Amino acid sequence: MTTTAVIAAGGYSCSGTGRGPGIELLGLSIDEATGGPAVERLAVVDLPDPSFVLWSEDGTLLHAVLEGDPTRVVAVQVSADGRGAEVIGDLVVDGTGGCHLSRGTDPSTLIIAQYGAGTVATVRLDDAGAPIEQIDLDDHRDLRDSGDNSVESDLGSPHPHQVVALPGTQLLAVPDLGLDRVLLYRQDVAGMIDLAGEIPLSRGSGPRHLVADHESEQLHISCERSGMVATASRSESAPQRPLPAAMEGPTHRWSVRSMIPASGREGADALSHIELTEDESLLLVANRGPDTLSLLSLAPMRPLLVTEVEVGAHPRHFTQWGDLVLVAAQDGDRIDVLRRSGEELTTAAEPIPAPSVACLAVRPGEPAERP
Repeated sequence: MTTTAVIAAGGYSCSGTGRGPGIELLGLSIDEATGGPAVERLAVVDLPDPSFVLWSEDGTLLHAVLEGDPTRVVAVQVSADGRGAEVIGDLVVDGTGGCHLSRGTDPSTLIIAQYGAGTVATVRLDDAGAPIEQIDLDDHRDLRDSGDNSVESDLGSPHPHQVVALPGTQLLAVPDLGLDRVLLYRQDVAGMIDLAGEIPLSRGSGPRHLVADHESEQLHISCERSGMVATASRSESAPQRPLPAAMEGPTHRWSVRSMIPASGREGADALSHIELTEDESLLLVANRGPDTLSLLSLAPMRPLLVTEVEVGAHPRHFTQWGDLVLVAAQDGDRIDVLRRSGEELTTAAEPIPAPSVACLAVRPGEPAERP
């Protein structure tokens, strides 16, 4: 008996700037007798540089951002068995270098972080989930501190890198690697996003990705430039003036309480992706430079590094499925397959060949536990 999941792998393609196929759909199976994983290649969609992919909630659609000039957003219809995939929507967005996308608090929208342009774009979806129009564009260049000299140092030059809906709030968080801030947005009834606050980090931190616990009491932020994991804790305060009924409720504020190195190895560490384990007791962080995956315990007052294992070169992203952790090693042209047991990480199988792979996403609804 086997347990199988469909995994979407996006990356830099031969039709773009890399060596990969575009979007590849993989069938990952676990042999219940041996516990060993095996992979089957199901389908390929040739697109230029789909560097981030996102499943719809029902798993029938895959949205991807194409990291080019200009940015494009596509929707791919995927069959139930993962062997059929067809592009049903393709929209050009104002800007360049789109690197991440997320559903808005309005489910009929997608929010796109554009690293190259320094902007955040909002796109409307039709009833079938295809992108049909851009409805908003927020320019982080307007948020630069006066006196920044981005021409010489790139510090202060905006580079939004991710969009995350914060559980327990109506906010969207956007880490900006160049501004050293996490920008907080609120989406209105028309789908437009407006700035609602920010979390400042120390100069040169380079916040890239973040993860929130189930109530957003704590945010854990991977800082690419400093190699640190920042943890911001939430406090609640009443608004300073009366608000319309639709906006009533606590005002959420976060402040950074700790910053710790993500790796115990020597040398520079350009952090990439970060995730919590399902029970929120542990934190996984990918380290580029050391080329490792770190496991941090959240039991102490601040995160504590407990395990660190080597993976392929330039681990760009990873995802979890049950006790497996799949790591997209972009420059290693492979997906590392690890197994987590408590605070231990071990190799579960030989790496899966995957040229220029940049992002991995498990199809929703796939069984995460073995029968």
